Amino acid sequence: MSSHLSFEEGWKVLEQGIVKCSKILECTSTRPTVAEYMNYYDCSYRMAVQKQHYCHEMYNGFKTTLADCVRAMILPHLMHKQNDYFFRELVKMWSNYAIMVRCVIGFFSYLDRCYVEQYKLPSLSDTAATSFFGPVFSYFSDEARTALLTLIRQERDGSTMDSGFLDVMHGICRSEVKTLMQNAVLEDTYAYYSMRSSEWIMQYSLPDYLSKVQESMEKETNRLAYYLNISRDESIDLCLQAVNAPLMETYDSYASEKQIGGQLLLQTYKTVEEELLGRCSSLTLGGSDSNSFN
Repeated sequence: MSSHLSFEEGWKVLEQGIVKCSKILECTSTRPTVAEYMNYYDCSYRMAVQKQHYCHEMYNGFKTTLADCVRAMILPHLMHKQNDYFFRELVKMWSNYAIMVRCVIGFFSYLDRCYVEQYKLPSLSDTAATSFFGPVFSYFSDEARTALLTLIRQERDGSTMDSGFLDVMHGICRSEVKTLMQNAVLEDTYAYYSMRSSEWIMQYSLPDYLSKVQESMEKETNRLAYYLNISRDESIDLCLQAVNAPLMETYDSYASEKQIGGQLLLQTYKTVEEELLGRCSSLTLGGSDSNSFN
């Protein structure tokens, strides 16, 4: 072998390693031996540190090859499945894929530590998540969103959440599909509380209704922070859009229709936290479009 390792020659070796690890997706026990593993690592390291390095090419090859594996070996398992059946197969394949990726990333650990860090690129773990959920949402966007949003609604109404849901959601939130799924969650949350507001405004007194607003804000702030893997502050901002907005729009409409105002309205507002109501009363969503989450 010459002192310089060409990309074609080196990538052929690394691709063999990825293909070998991809057998994990089929639940087989075939994995690289220690000697093979070290050979793949040495090849990747050499391609990264030689004078004419191929870090950029390896990074792109890693992402592309994993996406090819997903299309060839995972998407067929999701075909013709919906709702709970789709979700359970998605959880299973994501779990197997995560095991495979941990093995593959070991070959490229130097690339992850140096090149990726230096250029502030998405980590190999995050890139691998995109390679999985990108194709899944390209081919099964409706099925994936429906299955996941259904589970969120069921949990919101008292059902116990499936243990695999959080793994899938956190995987999505590490990928480039995050914004798509986050918007879907917010839109569905808005629709849910729009429906609930019509029921609650007839069922509860105004002070009790406002207490429901506060209770819903607290629950959804925790829920979205947990599911979307975001900070509490960010979750509060999202909940102001998706929870408080529809609830307070119904409140304001009802109060106006019944010509409730003056001292009675002021007394009603005092039944909940001043800070919450201050934010509710001045809330706008994307200008004139109250359903905009972009």
